[in-house]
Amino acid sequence: MDKQHVEGWGVIHMYTREQAIADGQLVDVSETPEAKEAGFRVPVCLTVGVHALAQVPELLSGWQDYSGRLWDTLFLAAAAFKRAGDKTLVPFDVIYQTDPRRSATVTLWLCFSEYEGFTILLPEEY
Repeated sequence: MDKQHVEGWGVIHMYTREQAIADGQLVDVSETPEAKEAGFRVPVCLTVGVHALAQVPELLSGWQDYSGRLWDTLFLAAAAFKRAGDKTLVPFDVIYQTDPRRSATVTLWLCFSEYEGFTILLPEEY
């Protein structure tokens, strides 16, 4: 298509951050003590995939808690953003313990929008 035909196109569908939160696709953690302690002063959401990583696996129940895993995620995201300068998409790694003898290093992305705030997501959720 030439430019003349494309200019007349409008938005076909819009899915807002508020809708994603209401649908359960994003989890708003902005008001948690962990987000505030990590230094987030604007809204911050986790995708369902990242939120699942912050949940404590059954084998670690009693050894770890959601608050600590959330803190690790948010603290490392904030530190990566501070090091990255003015980038709007920042990769960072988090080590999640999966059972008493195993852990996994997971690469997450911190995405920033001046209109919506921060979103922490798995690369495949982008």
